[in-house]
Amino acid sequence: MRHPRSLGAIAAAVALAVSLIAAQAPQDVPAADAAINGVKAKFAPDTRVAVFTVTAERSGDAVVLRGEVEDPAAKQALLTAVSAAGLPIVDQIAVLPDPVLGAETWGIVTVSVAHVRGKPSHPAEQVTEVPMGAVVRLLKKQGSWYFAQTETENYLGFFETAQVVPMSRDGIDAWARATKVMTTTPFAFVREQPAADAAPVSDLVAGSVLKGGQIRNGWRAVELPDGRAGFVEQAAVEGYDAWRKSRRLTPEAIEKTALQFMGVPYLWGGTSPKGFDCSGFTKTVFRLNGVEIARDTDQQAEQGTDVPIEKDLSQLKKGDLLFFCPSAEQRTRITHVGIYLGNGVFIHCSGMVRRNSLVADSPIFSDNLLKRLVRVRRFAGTASADQPHAASAAVLR
Repeated sequence: MRHPRSLGAIAAAVALAVSLIAAQAPQDVPAADAAINGVKAKFAPDTRVAVFTVTAERSGDAVVLRGEVEDPAAKQALLTAVSAAGLPIVDQIAVLPDPVLGAETWGIVTVSVAHVRGKPSHPAEQVTEVPMGAVVRLLKKQGSWYFAQTETENYLGFFETAQVVPMSRDGIDAWARATKVMTTTPFAFVREQPAADAAPVSDLVAGSVLKGGQIRNGWRAVELPDGRAGFVEQAAVEGYDAWRKSRRLTPEAIEKTALQFMGVPYLWGGTSPKGFDCSGFTKTVFRLNGVEIARDTDQQAEQGTDVPIEKDLSQLKKGDLLFFCPSAEQRTRITHVGIYLGNGVFIHCSGMVRRNSLVADSPIFSDNLLKRLVRVRRFAGTASADQPHAASAAVLR
C-alpha cells in the first residue's frame, strides 16, 4: 500500500500549483486547470495506480471542482492552491472509498482469476487479472462492479462484485492470520468430495490462495474466501507460509518457473496460465518466486538494477528482464518484455509463451527483437523473499 503523503510533499505540491496559477491570466478556469495539473503531477502521475479525475468549470462567479481522488491530502492541496488564487470554489470532489460502502472497504478475490476491466462493462478492455486470495481495496460500487485497487501493486480497475467478497479491515486481518495453502501446479480443482470424479466447486490456477484444512488420503480440505468449501489434491498445493519462506529469486528458479508455461496463449490483460500478456507473464513468474513486480512493461522497466547492453551481450545474466521498444525508430517507448535465459536465448509471451534468440546463427533468432532491445533490468541477486531490493517490489506476505 502507498504510504500517506508527508507534509513536505503536500507543501511542495501546493507551491507548484500556486506557481502555475500565477502564470495564468485571467484567473479563472484556466488557472484552476493549471492547479489541477500541478497537484495531479505530484499525487497521481500514473493514473493506473492512483485516482485523480478532477475537472474545473465555471458556474457564475465560482469555479466548480468536480471529480474523485483517493488521497484526502490531494484534495486539500488542490483546494488550497485554487483558493490561493482568489477563486471562489464550489467543492464537489469526492474522496474515495465511497462512504456508501461503510466498513466494508476491502475485499478478497474468490474465483481462480478475477478479470479486471478498464470500465464497468463486460465489453470493456481487460486491464489485468488478479488471483484468488488477493486482497483489494474497494473504492466504490457501480451496479454489479466494484472499482478497486490491488493491494500489492496498487493497480486500479473494475471487478465483478460476484468475484470479490467484501469485508472490513478486521476480516482482512483474520484472513491474514488464517492457515492457507497456495496452488503450485498450473491448474487444479476444488471438488465437493475428496475424489477425482467428484463435482467441482471451483477451478484453481498457479498462485491461487485459499484456507487450508486437514489432509486425508491425498486430499486437502480447503475453504474459499467466500466460504465455499471442498477438497483439492494435496499434490497441487503447498502450505502458504512454508511456500513463502522457501522462495528465493534465483536465476535458476526464474527459468524453471518460466519454462513451465511454454505454449500458453497470449491474452491482453492476462496474468495466469489461462493466458498472459508479455508483462503479465513476467509478473506471474516473479510472483511465483515470492516477489511482486509492477503490472505493466513500462513500470517494470523502472524497477530492479540497470544492466548495460553490450554488442556481445556479455553483461546479461539468466533471470534479467529484457525490454523492447515498438520499432527501431521508436526507441523512447517500451512496449514489450521478456526473460533472459542465457546464451542469447530469452523467453517471452508473443502470440504464445515462446523462446527466441538474440544470436544471429540461432534457428530461433529474431533480428527484429534484437534491433528493438533498449533496456535490461536485473532482479535476481538483488531481491529475495528475505531481502527485497528497494527498487524492485514488495515481497509476498
